[in-house]
Amino acid sequence: MTTPNKPTDGSKNQAPHLDYYPHWLDNLADDVILQGNFANGEVLGKEKVEKLLGFARSIYAFQDFRFYGKRGELFLEDYRSRIRGSEIYRPDGIEIYNFVVVYFNEAGETSQLVMNHRPQSAALLFSSLLAKHFGDEFGSDLFYDGDVSHRLLKHDLSRGQWPPSSPR
Repeated sequence: MTTPNKPTDGSKNQAPHLDYYPHWLDNLADDVILQGNFANGEVLGKEKVEKLLGFARSIYAFQDFRFYGKRGELFLEDYRSRIRGSEIYRPDGIEIYNFVVVYFNEAGETSQLVMNHRPQSAALLFSSLLAKHFGDEFGSDLFYDGDVSHRLLKHDLSRGQWPPSSPR
């Protein structure tokens, strides 16, 4: 079950091709922190996090959710995707999986995001695409800007059937 995209004033939805829109993105705290294995450090602040996530979502060809929804005080997302344009590495593209943990402050605003992309080779490719798009805008060493070799990208986590999304 997905929710249709709903563009907002708070962030530019650069991924209208995706069925799901993360509404927690519309309520970022001014001092929100984004951490993940795609970055060598943190992205700090509402404007930077909105900008980065808006573009990052546009890199996904789709989002196939195993789960998204609230669990206790947290909001969780578990999904797979394919990196757009990655067919140059492999004919069927490079799949990437992500587990997102969203934390809220006492005012109910999104205060921290932790994103764990996998496998490592896909996370490095994802990071390198962010580096190409943003350059040094977020700092010169935040993203991986090296080459992602074909040798690394042969690893794939798909194990056949991905379970259908579960109801919230």
